[in-house]
Amino acid sequence: MRIKIKPIVIMFFIVYIFAWSLTTCSFVKADEPELNCEAFINEKICNMTKEEQEEWFWELFRSLMEGNEEEKPEVIEIST
Repeated sequence: MRIKIKPIVIMFFIVYIFAWSLTTCSFVKADEPELNCEAFINEKICNMTKEEQEEWFWELFRSLMEGNEEEKPEVIEIST
């Protein structure tokens, strides 16, 4: 029995061109937002100088290491 390769090759290229066209069309691609400091970090930290940022992070680190009870969020238990 002989395998007919011509229809298989034609179908492969049809599927390949279809998949390629979906990945290259501009209307299918999502608009990617501009990534800057404000997208990930609080804006006031981004506007600080390097020295101010370092001081702010050290204050944050000290408060985390000291374990201040004032800064811990209150836990609310919900009973069902």
